[in-house]
Amino acid sequence: MAAEEHLAGISQLSFQRLIENIADGVLVVDLSGDVLYANPAAAQIFGQPVEKLLHVPLGRPVVSGETAELTVPRPGKPPAEVEMRVVELGWDGHAALLASLRDVSAQRAADERRRQSQKMEAIGRLAAGIIHDFNNLLTVFDSGVKLLERQLKRDPAHPNVNLLLDQLRKRIENGGALTQQMLAFSRRQALAPETIDINERVESLTRLLEQTLGSEVTVCRNLTPELGEVHIDANQLDVAILNLAVNARDAMEGRGTLTIETGNASGELEDMDTATTSFVRVTVRDSGCGMSQETLAQVFEPFFTTKPEGEGTGLGLSQVYGFVHQSGGHVRIDSSLGKGTSVHLFLPYAGSR
Repeated sequence: MAAEEHLAGISQLSFQRLIENIADGVLVVDLSGDVLYANPAAAQIFGQPVEKLLHVPLGRPVVSGETAELTVPRPGKPPAEVEMRVVELGWDGHAALLASLRDVSAQRAADERRRQSQKMEAIGRLAAGIIHDFNNLLTVFDSGVKLLERQLKRDPAHPNVNLLLDQLRKRIENGGALTQQMLAFSRRQALAPETIDINERVESLTRLLEQTLGSEVTVCRNLTPELGEVHIDANQLDVAILNLAVNARDAMEGRGTLTIETGNASGELEDMDTATTSFVRVTVRDSGCGMSQETLAQVFEPFFTTKPEGEGTGLGLSQVYGFVHQSGGHVRIDSSLGKGTSVHLFLPYAGSR
């Protein structure tokens, strides 16, 4: 086709017949930006009659071939959110630009409503997760109170009284930490790290777990002596271990062996990209049903749970993951169907970060 024939393009009449009734707005503007043609859909987008758009200098649209998003102000109406794409064409023998306009205001509004709905659903599930964890904490607290009552009746002066009171105070501190846990997953939580003895912390926590998880769950400790100190938020560590212990009990259906181990982790993280080489490992191991590889691939996702509706929020492991990673550590899970699960928390030694 000769250049002159290509420039002539399609006639104004045939063009109008082709697109007069399509849903998308169409504008044709000359190279100076004056409107040569507007279909009814374009007039509706601009909130103006067609005749008021013709020969109005809108200016040259975006570069030919590109798509742009713009907000179109309209008299007496809310602005329209528009997607526009521009192509070159010939218009009655002259070079011109065709702008295709799609009003996406309704779609954007629907998307925003959907986002708000999802946000409210997430907030509800977060609230359910916090309530779930508070219930777990209250169970531990209730067991401690009962132990304290029995001890006071037997011997109020026994050293166990002060020990139990100390444990109850720590559980109260855990409760304050719960409301901050979800921020750990997004790495926006302000932790309050302190230098602690991991073995001592595990010892104090498991004494209450023995009374909390039920008579058919045996709690074992396998603690490596002289581990050294870890700089970490002690309250969040307690809550993480509590979450893992409750998950383990559920995986064992209330009957089995829960083992909490500590040890040095030298050489155990060779498959991970980490600048820190000195870690303490805290392992929570159960003799439960285990997990498939498909489940393992999803366990750290917020809200993922294998429990029936209403019995789990899927928040526990994502919270543990967020807290440990924010503390400069790592989490690894070993599990297979029918062989139980081991969750390893690798926590950096004090001074190694």
